[in-house]
Amino acid sequence: MLWEQKDMKTLIIESCEKRMTADAVTSIVHVKNSLILRDYLGCDFVSHESEIPQAMDKSYDKIICAYSSPYMKYNKYLDILNNNPNAEMYWLVNDHDIEDSILLRKWLLMNHKQYHMICNNPREGYRGWILRKKLNGLTLNDWIKDWHTVNLNTLVFDEQAFYSTASVDKSDIIYYGTFRKHRIKDMLNYNGVNYVLSSSSKNHLKYKDAGIQARFIEKIMWTEKEADLFEPIGLRLKDYKYSIYLEDEHTHTNYAFMANRFYECVMNNVLMFYDSRCNLVIEKSGYAIDPFQVVKDGGELKQKMEMLDSDKQSYQHYLGIQQSNAEIIKSEKAYVLQTIKGIFQ
Repeated sequence: MLWEQKDMKTLIIESCEKRMTADAVTSIVHVKNSLILRDYLGCDFVSHESEIPQAMDKSYDKIICAYSSPYMKYNKYLDILNNNPNAEMYWLVNDHDIEDSILLRKWLLMNHKQYHMICNNPREGYRGWILRKKLNGLTLNDWIKDWHTVNLNTLVFDEQAFYSTASVDKSDIIYYGTFRKHRIKDMLNYNGVNYVLSSSSKNHLKYKDAGIQARFIEKIMWTEKEADLFEPIGLRLKDYKYSIYLEDEHTHTNYAFMANRFYECVMNNVLMFYDSRCNLVIEKSGYAIDPFQVVKDGGELKQKMEMLDSDKQSYQHYLGIQQSNAEIIKSEKAYVLQTIKGIFQ
């Protein structure tokens, strides 16, 4: 189905190189965002090279290139872009460390045209060395025309999950996500906590080599299906009582909204503690976060968790503060979707 406004036709090209069916579930944030926007905008969607022919049969006014995965067959997708010489091109990305869209780079070098950006980070908050990269005699920054800064991370918030996980029995503390080298220095301060660290097995060795001490498990599951007797306990975020919010050093001084884990923990009723170096995002985001939830190291985190484990009323008090953000997040998500829709009208 095509989303049409004044005969405008839009296509999303997702770089995951996997077929994404209507009921597809994924743990990859940029793929989640693309699927949510596909459904909201009602636009065409291509995520695997086998789907390229169907897009080649159509003409588009706007083409959104999501993220930039090394697994993507870029040269094949380039045919779609070149088949739409009058289309406006957009790069959709929620990570300040991605150098550029390889697909759009190839298109730019061939066609000498600018493209637009939709990103969590403002232009001035993106990695400067990336924007200064030279392409066709100009910097990458010169080739990016309009820069739309929106909070893409709100898109993952699921109101139904928020209500359904409130009464789930919870225990333990988890940190989850891919290995990020610019986060390790801060993570080392929490080595004594003995938290669960969920990531793909290929990242376990990277974390260990960097000196991180934790109980490593595979990636948590995001499927909506009911757990069966063979599923180990602790593979879903909703099973955990606490989590720790850490961020890259770059984000300590460059505001880019709360990370996905904030919205995921709010909707799964997992009480967040925040590393004190994340003070900028805590202050600027405008969400209800009690100073008690801010910690400077693993020792303070352990002490506070032990206190809450022994005092259910206090635990419910701080969880209630976190839960109060749900209505704000819902409104912000609606605003983000409307803003993105407006960009393509």
